[in-house]
Amino acid sequence: MGKRDRYKLRESEFFKIDGLSDIEGGTPIPLDIFEMLESFVAEKKMPDPRGINSYMLDAEGEGNNRILRAGGYVGALVFKDGTQIEILPMLSARNSKGEELSCKRVFLNMLKSMKNLPLTNYNLNTRAAENLNVFESFILAFINEVSVIVKNGLKQIYSPIIENENFLKGKVVYAKHATKNFAHKDKFYVQYDVFTINRPENRLIKSTLKYLRNITSSARSRNKLDALIANFDGVEYSQNYKQDFAASNLDRSMAGYGNALRWAEIFLLSRHVTVTSGRNVAYAVIFPTGELFDNYTIYSLGRMLDNQRFRSEPQKKRYPRINRPMPRDSAQALAVMTSRADGMRVVFDSKWQELSSDDENMGILQTDIYDLYNLIEKYKSQSVCYIYPLTREMREDRREICFRNEDGILGRVYFVDIGDMENSLSVVLEHIFGQKIEDSEHRRIAGAAM
Repeated sequence: MGKRDRYKLRESEFFKIDGLSDIEGGTPIPLDIFEMLESFVAEKKMPDPRGINSYMLDAEGEGNNRILRAGGYVGALVFKDGTQIEILPMLSARNSKGEELSCKRVFLNMLKSMKNLPLTNYNLNTRAAENLNVFESFILAFINEVSVIVKNGLKQIYSPIIENENFLKGKVVYAKHATKNFAHKDKFYVQYDVFTINRPENRLIKSTLKYLRNITSSARSRNKLDALIANFDGVEYSQNYKQDFAASNLDRSMAGYGNALRWAEIFLLSRHVTVTSGRNVAYAVIFPTGELFDNYTIYSLGRMLDNQRFRSEPQKKRYPRINRPMPRDSAQALAVMTSRADGMRVVFDSKWQELSSDDENMGILQTDIYDLYNLIEKYKSQSVCYIYPLTREMREDRREICFRNEDGILGRVYFVDIGDMENSLSVVLEHIFGQKIEDSEHRRIAGAAM
């Protein structure tokens, strides 16, 4: 795959046709690239449970003034000619030192919180990671895992061989021997074991290396993949991915294989992450931005909560996947948190939406207001806490946003700086529960319990 142009887009921004569109603003891309992207978007429907942002990019307009607007999904797409499209979150942020973070850095920070991504042995806080598209970063993470496996030696297994041999070895399979060798007294139909590296786990890894070698747009990664494939001489390619995954055994003797096989599942079966391709598209890896923000929020809460004072019950939310049906369930919470001191029970939900003081109800969706009542009833809680990302506008507008009825406050809206999540969330928890949350050096790590 040749290396060609690379185009970046942030949520709410749009692509237009270069040289033909009269629309102001937007990112111009060549007509052929626009049409290939338009075709891919149309055939890969994203079934959002509320019917919002049903496609990776939203098509608007007609003729030469057609545009493709980003909203609700982020990730990377690479065409077979090497052209890259990258969609990034709408927000930049500030870290604990007050320094501005790029949209790509925000994206990478949120990715680190995804439990389904085995990124423990790959550092995303590097310039290389920020310069690569996210899929190429995943390829490098997989290369790192396989390199360790190769360095330590491929694991072997005793595998039964049943063959008609010229010599007696192992045990004779008498039923087969009698029928196959009735006229061949010099043959023996036997079964014996061989110690081989041709086991399911190695077949899956070799197949993944070949798959990535064929689609990567990085010459450096391609060379590394070729070098690793050479170490799998004697290992067949997997003929049935699902069957080999089912036969894989990650016991104590297979130490070091876990993360590599988790990556193999992502690449070969699109497990946990939407990885897809198309007629003109080599690969596309897509994330619902709401899912990233939800995971980042619950991950940050888990790192800072003191389990002796709070009981946290994470809820299983469902997210859209390409071309997969998804049941509707509007009232879904992120977590339910209870204070052990007084039993106060609060429902938490995060909303990846850019609120504005110029919009009616600050832009808060009417469905979210209705869901507030459903969540209180469903989880038997005192109130609901909606967490939104902090924007530049809302950084200056510090008004309190509450949902009230005649009985008092039912819910509140809080803003968190996604570049400094733990400190932002500590302020939120202190305001809700009236208890001081200690700084990170004294926090008990409760991630496992989350």
